[in-house]
Amino acid sequence: MARQEPRPGSDESELRLWLDEVDKSMGFRPARALGMSCGTVTIDPRLAMVLVIWNNRLKLYQLPKGRRNLDESMLAAALRETYEETGLHVTPIQLDVATRATPPKTELSDTSTKPPNITEGHPSNEFVGACFYPDPQSETEALKSVYFFAASAECTATPDSGTQEEWEKLDAKWIPLAEVSSTLRFEAEIQAVMQTVEDMKKSGYTIGA
Repeated sequence: MARQEPRPGSDESELRLWLDEVDKSMGFRPARALGMSCGTVTIDPRLAMVLVIWNNRLKLYQLPKGRRNLDESMLAAALRETYEETGLHVTPIQLDVATRATPPKTELSDTSTKPPNITEGHPSNEFVGACFYPDPQSETEALKSVYFFAASAECTATPDSGTQEEWEKLDAKWIPLAEVSSTLRFEAEIQAVMQTVEDMKKSGYTIGA
């Protein structure tokens, strides 16, 4: 159950109890213990195909993603990593994502009340969701977050060669949307694809025939 914010006029004891609960649930990690990666759920809407990569080292299929560079925006990191891992330039899709980002302010915005917790009805390039897990490949303890952005590309496009780092052993592949759940290794990434499809349809996109 969501913690309720104190009502206007709450007495000091009620406010103090509420703040104590917030304090107990709050945590801090230094930057060195947090890893941020960004990637894309890239779809060819016309043919209902999804772009994935085969990781030859780990022997699994996954979505393209990688670590954000210093001073790089999350979206830019997602597009760059997708290009480096697949050789394909993908195009970000503006979607009506239900997000906790605040809506853009206009001259008609009502500033007398707090913005809603969930913002909808504002197409944007917000991330569609994120995965969180202890980073199994880090030499020191770190909590990893991976933010996924919606993108499109044509599955018939010819990828550029030589875009990967020398140590990467990845093969790009397009798979039918219907095969995502049986192909991707991680359930959280399957959910990322399904959320992207849901947001695309909500935003007026047609996927497949």
